[in-house]
Amino acid sequence: MEEILTRNDGRMPTAIEGINIHFSTIDDLANAVLLRWHTRLVASLERGLVDDPEDREEAVIEAWRHAAQIYSGVRKVIDELANNPPTDVVHHAVVATARNDWAIMAITAGLASGVDGAGVRVGHRLELEARRRDLAREGTVSRLGVRTLFGKLRAKRAG
Repeated sequence: MEEILTRNDGRMPTAIEGINIHFSTIDDLANAVLLRWHTRLVASLERGLVDDPEDREEAVIEAWRHAAQIYSGVRKVIDELANNPPTDVVHHAVVATARNDWAIMAITAGLASGVDGAGVRVGHRLELEARRRDLAREGTVSRLGVRTLFGKLRAKRAG
């Protein structure tokens, strides 16, 4: 994680000495990165609700932005994995994590009651709004890997 956060370049750190001691495959490493992100996001969501905000939707958007700022390098790695998954296992893990993240965001905002299609769509909308605000703040345009991921989810469901 330190390497990912230090480099902040969106690349999975596979050439670190001794990494194969802890992670035998890229799938294992990707799962660890995804779990770290999910844990950071949930902590940010919980922190955002501490003061019982009137606008829970706004609190969720800001919590995602906070997590993405603190874990910028991790977020970039996940976006890269969403756009170019190295294995089918990684693809499945990225999709599953995104769906869970989106559902928990929607539930936390009080806009959904479960991990279902509606909750996933609402949470995805919240994440896209958080990303839009970050892009507007930075005054730059970048790829939104999650849009690609959500399109893949739709195609998979349709096909």
